[in-house]
Parts: sequence; C-alpha cells; structure tokens
Amino acid sequence: MTAGQVYTSGADGPFFEGLQQGDLRLPACAGCGAWHWPAVFRCPECGSWDHVWHMAEPSGHIYSWTRTWHPFAGAEAFKPPYVSLVVELNHPSRARLMGVLKDTDTEFSIGSEVRGQPVMSGPPEHQVPALVWSLK
Repeated sequence: MTAGQVYTSGADGPFFEGLQQGDLRLPACAGCGAWHWPAVFRCPECGSWDHVWHMAEPSGHIYSWTRTWHPFAGAEAFKPPYVSLVVELNHPSRARLMGVLKDTDTEFSIGSEVRGQPVMSGPPEHQVPALVWSLK
C-alpha cells in the first residue's frame, strides 16, 4: 500500500493513518473531553460531532489473549502458533486494542505489561497498519 492509503471510511480513519505514520492516535470529544474507543462520529456523552485525535502511549496490560495454531486467510504473515492479544491501555483507561504478541516464547499472563509498536502487516500486495506487542 502507498502512503495516504485509505484503510477505512469509518470514524477510525485517523487511527489507521497514525499507525501508518508510526503513531498511536485515539479520539477525545472536543465538547466534553470524553475519550472514545472504538471511535465514534458523535459523542454519546454530550452529542458533539467534533473530536480531537491525540497521541497515545502504546503501553498497557494484557486484558485477554488466545494462541492460534492454524493458519487463516488474511493472516498469512503470522506463522502458527501465534498469540493475539487484547490490550487495555494505561491511558486513556478502558481503551482496548488488539494486536499480535511478538515474543511468544516468553512467559506471560493476563495483566502482563506490554508495549506496542506500529507496523505494516499482511501479504506484500495488501499490507495494512497494525500493532505488534512486546512484553515490558
């Protein structure tokens, strides 16, 4: 994919643009300041349509995980077995992001601290921005 590629027409477009540029960006309502993830077009707290995208630290703890032993279409870049994570970020609290754990040979558990790295992932003809997580 090329720079400036559109990965979604949804409210989460700036999230994927940020990952492509090596940054983690998450939205907060410009009206009331409430953070929203997944991204929304309209704030459910105050009704504002305006959001500001902030740089966020890609660090948090493992909220949930699963080990995949079989290959799946669209995940050819990951050689089984691989570990998929749901990570709860340290800030904004309660924001949860998915990704793949880089070091699956190291012991980890729910609650283990991790740090994310934006990468381009997938087959060469269809790469998309994603997060790869490493244990702290």
